[in-house]
Amino acid sequence: MKRLLLLAALSVLALVVFVPAAVAQEDGGVEAVPVQDARSVGIGDNFFDPPDAAVEPGSTITWTNNGVRPHTVTADDGSFDSGVLNPGDSYTVAFDGQGIVTYHCTIHPEMRGSVTVGGGGGSAPAEQPASESMPEGMETGESY
Repeated sequence: MKRLLLLAALSVLALVVFVPAAVAQEDGGVEAVPVQDARSVGIGDNFFDPPDAAVEPGSTITWTNNGVRPHTVTADDGSFDSGVLNPGDSYTVAFDGQGIVTYHCTIHPEMRGSVTVGGGGGSAPAEQPASESMPEGMETGESY
């Protein structure tokens, strides 16, 4: 009788301890948030490829330094700045609003590019906010 009572108590204890943990692992508290569109721009030595990109609001662009020298991706209006990207480093910006954002490499000012957000241009460009992600190992930047 004592064994049966002990077995019943252990069974109840096991249910109390393990069932909530199994349910929590099922959800994990992680929610997937879709990105409107994700684009890539390569950074070569003395050029961006492609130099001009067009995206819809909510899209992201990731610049990757495929060159052998360090570069930056710096908005002319100051809305984002990658800091120094060494070969192999990447930098991502999410674009909202509409308009054209021009950018350059502060190390090599002849390297220039632009991002047209929403509709591919038309009337006069309007400033538009962007939010940035710093490359791994760098300090987190502000959101714009």
